[in-house]
Amino acid sequence: MKVDDLVILVGGRGSRLGKLTNITPKPLIKINNKPFLEHLLGKIIKYNFKKVYLLCSYKKFKFFNLYHNKKIHNSKIICVDEGAPKGTGGALFKLKKKINKNFILINGDTFFDINLNDLIDCNLGNNLAKICLTHIKNSHNNTIFTNLKLNANNKLNFSSKKTKLMNGGVYLFNKKIFNYIDDKKKSLENDILHKLILKKRVIASFYNDKFIDIGSIKKLNYIKNKNKFLENKAVFLDRDGVINKHTGYILSYNKFRFLNGVQEAIKYANDKKYLVIVVTNQSAIGRSLLSENDLSKIHSKMKKEIYKNNKACIDDIFYSTYYVKSKIKKYKLFKNDRKPGNGMFIKAAKKWNIDISASIFIGDQITDKQAAINSKIKFFFKKKYSLYKQLKSII
Repeated sequence: MKVDDLVILVGGRGSRLGKLTNITPKPLIKINNKPFLEHLLGKIIKYNFKKVYLLCSYKKFKFFNLYHNKKIHNSKIICVDEGAPKGTGGALFKLKKKINKNFILINGDTFFDINLNDLIDCNLGNNLAKICLTHIKNSHNNTIFTNLKLNANNKLNFSSKKTKLMNGGVYLFNKKIFNYIDDKKKSLENDILHKLILKKRVIASFYNDKFIDIGSIKKLNYIKNKNKFLENKAVFLDRDGVINKHTGYILSYNKFRFLNGVQEAIKYANDKKYLVIVVTNQSAIGRSLLSENDLSKIHSKMKKEIYKNNKACIDDIFYSTYYVKSKIKKYKLFKNDRKPGNGMFIKAAKKWNIDISASIFIGDQITDKQAAINSKIKFFFKKKYSLYKQLKSII
């Protein structure tokens, strides 16, 4: 079942952070001049949730002022006032009439760098929840569920002894979870999930991915000192000649032919936690051979085919419509976007918080190489063999 909704818990005050949260709610504490929540949203927009619900309580007006009814990428942000603090379980009750499908829930003060497609594509069967587990060493405190254990069929249970598994604060819920929640003050973890685990209605998976927690002064300072801790790495790809066979202007998807190993390469980059960004010159639009709407349809079908075949994701596509002789004024602007200019790379880095020095670009033209030089990004010419094999030799 497709997952359209993401819920982020942002209602807590964060008392362990002391005076820092007297004025600012914990998820809005700035790291690298940007609220932590902003970093978190930047990490998850690629999954194209239709709606992202922020469950607010402490200093809720700040969340409403910053995010309510705003769109980030393709996701609409909706702030929900949970009223008087009712714990993580009571807060979730506020969404009972708003969500009618399975949904994902995450904490607003942690970031667990897993591939959320694992949850989006997960079949819960008769289970009511899936919990993503991490290693206890990642936690700064004696968090709940330190005695978790996984059975052979991924059923979650409790051990009589302490284990090294810890709840990572990322969940997939069956919509029927609302049958077990009311508007009374309850903990989602201690009161609701605890009982469901005992009833063997919860499954889990372990992920050995980066886990960030800003719940204490020590952890917060550690993250602030790691200037690039929340930045993304990216694999930039030219399109024609790298992703698809170069046969002149591609004016419809009927002429689009994937090159060998491309889809597998994109999946590999996803698994290695690299963003996949396409940067392509499309002067056919400036030449009035193709409309931007037509190009969008081509790219939409390209992305859907990649996801259908390999559960792989192109995170974003930047294209230049510039053509110096265009009859349409707007297509004679933004010359620096067209490679060998670096405009598309600058825009991508700003939008996705990309560490260019840790990223790569694969192209097939000398203009691609020059664009890489201008962008100060490591460049590789596309080899004749499989892009998957080439990328595996690089990252």
